[in-house]
Amino acid sequence: MSLLLVVVGFIILVIGHQASWLFVGGVSFLAGSLIADQLQIVRADIEMIIFSLTCGLLGALLVVYLRKFMITLAAFVSGGYICFYLPAALGWNTNWINWVVVALVAFACAILTFVLGVIPLIVISSLLGATLITQYMLIGPIGSVSMFIVLCIFGLLVQWVLWHYSKPDTA
Repeated sequence: MSLLLVVVGFIILVIGHQASWLFVGGVSFLAGSLIADQLQIVRADIEMIIFSLTCGLLGALLVVYLRKFMITLAAFVSGGYICFYLPAALGWNTNWINWVVVALVAFACAILTFVLGVIPLIVISSLLGATLITQYMLIGPIGSVSMFIVLCIFGLLVQWVLWHYSKPDTA
C-alpha cells in the first residue's frame, strides 16, 4: 500500500491542478485508505487497495458533475491531511496538533481554493504530494526535511510551468 501512496503522491505533486479529476481521485484514494485503516473495515491488503481504488474512482467520477464542490472538498481533506501528518513525517513535535487546528487548516485550504482557484490548488497539491512521498518513502542520508523542500519546489515549478503554458495565446 505504501508504494501506491507514493505513486499517488507523485501524480498529485506533478499534475495536481492540471487534471482536477486526477487530483480529486487521488485525494479520494487517500481518504479511502485512511477510512479503511482507521475503521478497520477490511482485513487484507488487497481489500484495502480495492476499497481505496473504489473511493478514488467515485471521487474522480463525481468531479465531472460537481467540479467546484469536489475540488473544494479535496482541498479540505488535503489541508487536514497535511496539517495532521506532515509534522510527524518530518520528525517534528506533534503535541500541538488537535482536531481544532486540523479543522482550521482544512477550512482555510477549502476557502482559499474556492475563492482564489488555481494558485492555492497548486500549493496544496504540491504540499500534499510532497507529504505523501516523504511519509511513505524510505529516505536515506538526504533527510526528510531536505527531501520535502526539494519535492515542494519541484512540484510548484512543474505545476506553475504547466499552468503557464496551458493558457491560450492571445497575441
